[in-house]
Amino acid sequence: MVFSSEKKDSAGFNLVEFAMHHIADGYSWIFYENSHHEPVGFELPRILWNKEKNKIDFFLSTTKAIESGYVEERSFDREATAGKLIIPGGAEKFKELVESIEKENLVKNEKSKARIKIFTKAQSKLKPLDFSITKNVVFLFLAGILLLIVFIGMARKYKKNPDKAPKGLQSALEPIIVFIRDDIAKTYIPHQYEKFLPLLLSLFFFIWFLNMIGLVPFSANVSGNFAFTSSLAIITALVTNFSAKKTYWQHIFWFPGVPVFVKPIMFIVELVSVFTKPFALAIRLFANITAGHLVILSFICLIFIFGKLGEAPGLGYGTSVISTVFTLFIDMIELLIALLQAYIFTTLSALFIGQAVEQEH
Repeated sequence: MVFSSEKKDSAGFNLVEFAMHHIADGYSWIFYENSHHEPVGFELPRILWNKEKNKIDFFLSTTKAIESGYVEERSFDREATAGKLIIPGGAEKFKELVESIEKENLVKNEKSKARIKIFTKAQSKLKPLDFSITKNVVFLFLAGILLLIVFIGMARKYKKNPDKAPKGLQSALEPIIVFIRDDIAKTYIPHQYEKFLPLLLSLFFFIWFLNMIGLVPFSANVSGNFAFTSSLAIITALVTNFSAKKTYWQHIFWFPGVPVFVKPIMFIVELVSVFTKPFALAIRLFANITAGHLVILSFICLIFIFGKLGEAPGLGYGTSVISTVFTLFIDMIELLIALLQAYIFTTLSALFIGQAVEQEH
């Protein structure tokens, strides 16, 4: 269905806007634009905690939320953050709150940094807590359900036929499971690999499945979302630090085997590494997946850019041949990267955990 009255300027084409729109998360699932440049797709449910009434407001879509009295921030001022929602009757309340804050600060220049802070302060007081289901959340659930279906089915087959050779999908995934166990878990966590193997398998297959789903047209770029990669990295960091043995913390707070005057420097270096390790995990996965999607979108955009700027359909058609070839080539590489990034994230997680739980460093 068409769910937005906003129209784009058909006379121009913004590559950055097009690319960022397709890799970003959102409150809708858009498939294409019709001839009137209106997005066609589905809006997703909005779950908002109303601070004024201290209750949860549930709406089937953003449109329903607006119809019930919620107001979009971008309707207030250009300095406001676009795409969110304010509580019912927020337009008037927002203006009143901004005016009261302005009187306190005596700020009248609309373009000043101080005024931007006023808008931010007003929004924080009126904006509801957002627990809405976004496109990335939908695909997180889909990937989780898919994983449960696949591996519960495999577990039942192993239980039912323990002495028979695996078949089908079971035979395809078993070598990967064995590889993660023998070449990753046993290598980096030799004495306690069985304890952490479920986590490593979950990380690998969850990331891999989401990376593969992200290559399907009209899907979500979940692994290209820094919040998602950060969440996985935080899980690894928590497991690492809460499972760490005394020798691990000794190497951080009082590094053995070095002169005393060097120990404070080593303490700073090792303490910083506690935070940089999960950050490196998050940024590596996020950057590699995002870069791949941007390259593919850039090749696709070349068709529209040459067609628009040259005002010659023939040039657009000619460019489409070259762009399609390069897009397919990058897609093939992305299939490898989807697997490779899952492997790298899992391997580094095992390495960090192994450094923490093993006696010798």
